[in-house]
Amino acid sequence: MSTELLVNVAPFETRIARIENGLAEEVYIERERGLKGNIYKGRVQRVLPGIQAAFVDIGLPKAGFLYAGDVVRSGSSLELDDESSDNEEETSNESEQRHQRHIAPIDSLLREGQEILVQVSKGPIASKGPRLTSLLSLAGRYLVLLPGVQHVGIARRLEGQEERERLLDIGRRLRPENAGLIIRTVAEGHSEEELQDDLKFLTLLWKDIEKRSKDAAAGSMLHMDLKLYLRVMRDYVDDDVKKIHVDSREAYQTMKKFARRFMPEVAKRLYYYPGERPLFDVYGVENEIERALQRRVALRSGGYIVIDQTEALIAIDVNSGSFVGSRNMEETSFKTNLEAVHEIVHQLRLRNLGGIIVVDFIDMQEEENRKRLMEVLREAIKRDKSKTHVAPLSSLGLVEMARKRTRDSLGRMLLETCPRCDGTGHTRSSLTICYQLFRAIVAEGRAYPCEKLLVIAHPALIDLMLGEQSEWITRLEEFLDKEIMLKSDDNFAPEHYEVALL
Repeated sequence: MSTELLVNVAPFETRIARIENGLAEEVYIERERGLKGNIYKGRVQRVLPGIQAAFVDIGLPKAGFLYAGDVVRSGSSLELDDESSDNEEETSNESEQRHQRHIAPIDSLLREGQEILVQVSKGPIASKGPRLTSLLSLAGRYLVLLPGVQHVGIARRLEGQEERERLLDIGRRLRPENAGLIIRTVAEGHSEEELQDDLKFLTLLWKDIEKRSKDAAAGSMLHMDLKLYLRVMRDYVDDDVKKIHVDSREAYQTMKKFARRFMPEVAKRLYYYPGERPLFDVYGVENEIERALQRRVALRSGGYIVIDQTEALIAIDVNSGSFVGSRNMEETSFKTNLEAVHEIVHQLRLRNLGGIIVVDFIDMQEEENRKRLMEVLREAIKRDKSKTHVAPLSSLGLVEMARKRTRDSLGRMLLETCPRCDGTGHTRSSLTICYQLFRAIVAEGRAYPCEKLLVIAHPALIDLMLGEQSEWITRLEEFLDKEIMLKSDDNFAPEHYEVALL
């Protein structure tokens, strides 16, 4: 598979696209420096035993959420499986949480007013504040350092039992006395000296954080993670990535310097792009982003999928549309569903949709077709680095999936709630607004003494009352025994109107 990374850097925004076989599959955007990975000296605001969690003030507008399972007891060691994280976005602090066997009551771990070092494991999403953990982790190129944890683990995606054993032996020899290690996937094939150099850098970084934490006030940030383009280099550049194109000379030089120090094998894959045509336009990324912001996505066959993102779940509906090229309905449904599978996986990655996902495939009667559809879906989902659990196809033709939510979706980052429809996607029809206005005319005309009523509204609404609904204006004048005058105003919103007494 041919994979390239495009790095588009502007003073106000950084965007990175992952191109696989000529198609943009993933997009990362950073407008302000992200919070994930940052380490803070926090103060516990509230301890809530009812939900086994605490809210911690880290100096941000919204307090962070700290679950009891993410609190490390002072002086204790965690019992963890040797297999830790297999997702480069999911650093060890999240995998440790899954493997903890016992979770103590939150009020036995924390008290209000207590100062504690915490790390952001998940940035704010929608109305929620950041998710925190006290199990700190510092990611390097080959290793992740876990201060205060007695453990050596290795990424699941690293295959080959002999290589796993070799790296685990190295990890056990290198592990500092008061810290644990996670060996990352990219460590495959690298020497003990290279891993040791990586560990030296992480150890010095942790000592600097410890030193600053002693004098820092609560709510202070002690460590900020790397810029987006450096994080992507550290976490996502593997053997599949053949080229990295950068359209900013300053960013290119920074990445080159970073690569030469920490990942020299990647330095030769960096290319500066000086072209006048925008880099994202050259590769068609802008068009893909535009498609990713649409509710309806067309399929080549003439079918389409509809994607609705709600607070509770992501609903995806598959429709055959104008596709009628097969011999019978069963074959049409099967071919449309197969085509939809690949587009759905593409859109999940591109839009970064996480949480519960429900897909309504077109009904199929033959069990062999249903079985084949699920095989293709599970195979397609393997391209996705985010962990996704796929449940069996239900009798109603629904497939439930749970995809790990790592950051805000593309839509939530680039779109805002429509002020007219309040995010529902619908507004009242012109006829509904017209009849609502008629009721207001009757109420005003009967409640207050006057000779005339002046209605001011958007031109489209005035045209409707002078045209199709003109008979009702006449009847209302007769009913109220008052003249009704109509005045259009372009400054009025289509659903806004006023009734004045004259």
